[in-house]
Amino acid sequence: MVKLNLPRLPGRTSPALVPALYWLPVLFFLPLIVGIIAKLYRSKYIFSEYQSVACAGLKALQGAPIYALDLQCPGMRAASFVYLPGVAQVAAFFERILTEPGFLVLYLVFYLAAAAALIYFPLFARKTPGNWRDKLPFAVFLSSSAFMLGNIAVILHGLVLVSALAIEISPWLFIAAVAVAAWVKPTFLTYLMVILLLDIPLRRRVGLMATGILIGLLPLAHFILTGGALTQQWYALLSHYVYEVTPGVGFFGWTSLIGLDPAHIGVKLAYLVFAGLISLSGLALVKGLQLNRSERIWLGLSLAALLIPRIMSEDICLIGPGLLILANKSAVLTGRGQGVLRNGRGIVLALCVFALAGALTGLADYSEPVALLGLCLYVLWLGQHMIRTRLPYILAPYVMFARKSETAVN
Repeated sequence: MVKLNLPRLPGRTSPALVPALYWLPVLFFLPLIVGIIAKLYRSKYIFSEYQSVACAGLKALQGAPIYALDLQCPGMRAASFVYLPGVAQVAAFFERILTEPGFLVLYLVFYLAAAAALIYFPLFARKTPGNWRDKLPFAVFLSSSAFMLGNIAVILHGLVLVSALAIEISPWLFIAAVAVAAWVKPTFLTYLMVILLLDIPLRRRVGLMATGILIGLLPLAHFILTGGALTQQWYALLSHYVYEVTPGVGFFGWTSLIGLDPAHIGVKLAYLVFAGLISLSGLALVKGLQLNRSERIWLGLSLAALLIPRIMSEDICLIGPGLLILANKSAVLTGRGQGVLRNGRGIVLALCVFALAGALTGLADYSEPVALLGLCLYVLWLGQHMIRTRLPYILAPYVMFARKSETAVN
């Protein structure tokens, strides 16, 4: 019989207690488990987000309006449809061929595959950097709403994740996946952070990102320029939910907590500054910490999720591995702030515990955005430390690129 050797924990720990502590991180799944049970009990809420897409498709087949606060279809409890008309037209195409139940089966196949990927790869996959016990605390951010409401974003996040893991085949596959996701939700363009941090020539990175932005925003730009009154209906409904009803747990959610209006131009400008600082920190950290390609990809995915201005429950499945990479790699750095550098894993774990405590006491609406803000501040602190201590080393590739470009011009 093979003997199982569990790691020795510091301090005086009884042998009977060691296995319990070994599996302690599983507790961070409690909010997800409790939430799923609650939603099963209140079955009317299951897949309401899917029903908004399906109902909009049926309305499109009938030539009826798709934008309404109270979207109604027989036998459905649909949420309001806030996507571009093209999404409803795609749903209508499949419903015409397969009927609505057939479309539901097709949707479920992709949805379940995406949900499995979003749980397995960030938390359990051996090829994902980090020990599984260190990654499990991030399960506290997995919400039952993300997996029980049927939001199309789950499929899109899964598509982006798989294409990122296959980026060795071709970065253009990743660009295509991000662009398709942006046709549904333009905020998915934050995933171009993966390309920004990739270890490929700067000129190629710029070209890939520019292509992704151009293709990703093309349907939105066309709709704004040609949609007329339908565009106004869409924007009014979208603004109602984004700024008033559910600003999320990201940047818009933080501003709402302190009484600021996310729709204000000042808040939007502040977001651009925040996004720029996170991006700059990411560039400094991948160079200063000498991250390999896999680590760069996971850090890009994590920072991209944190950059979504209106983070919803389905948007934060991928934040864990990248932040854990930063915590592990920065522990060997020197300079001021040794307490933060050496205790990165403890800081990240403490923020996950804070989110867990809020979720179990009914205060998740406050604890989750504060925890995510804390993680962003941790990234920004590490970024400024890296820039302050290793600026010449970080800037070397960009200086060389500038000199080569100048030589080519001359």
